[in-house]
Amino acid sequence: MIDCDWYPGYDIIIYIRYRSKLREKIDTKDLVIVDGHNFIFNFFKADKLSSENLMYLRGKLIADLTWYKNQKNCDMVVVFDARNSDNPSRSIQIVDDIKVIYSRKNETADDVIEELAGKETGYRRIFVVTSDYMQQKVIFRKNIYRKSSREFSLEIKDLKNKIREKIDRSKKDSDKVFFSFENRLSGKARKRFLELRKK
Repeated sequence: MIDCDWYPGYDIIIYIRYRSKLREKIDTKDLVIVDGHNFIFNFFKADKLSSENLMYLRGKLIADLTWYKNQKNCDMVVVFDARNSDNPSRSIQIVDDIKVIYSRKNETADDVIEELAGKETGYRRIFVVTSDYMQQKVIFRKNIYRKSSREFSLEIKDLKNKIREKIDRSKKDSDKVFFSFENRLSGKARKRFLELRKK
């Protein structure tokens, strides 16, 4: 009988198995890429917003995406169109574990999204959230799917409602089993406790 802990090549087999398991773990995750301004303008039905309001809505969207990411255990990227800016290169930030990308001068969010969707590997599925007609036509490829802004907003709303219901149920259940401190005391001890509380 071979002592498998010592036969030649055993460490290589273990390493290959480890890499295989690691790959399986990565491949079970989804990546969601959101066309930020497209989502904001479609969801809030606003063609024109002041820069202050737009900044607020960007922050709100990122907060919702952070919450969504934690619920779905997926990776998230949001791309904002900054083609009219003077930025010679893309701006990439990590905000609350969300990758936030602003396109460079004369580059559209669609350009960035198409590039990301094409080059990102190691994900089970890639979802692109947009209601842009041209983007809809180029998205459909193997393991790359499109969600409309409306569909994605309804998904977020549905998830939030389910969490609220779960919290409400949990609160009701805890109220049923919870007894206040004074109710856990014997008659004499409760009387003494109430006297002390009045002082």
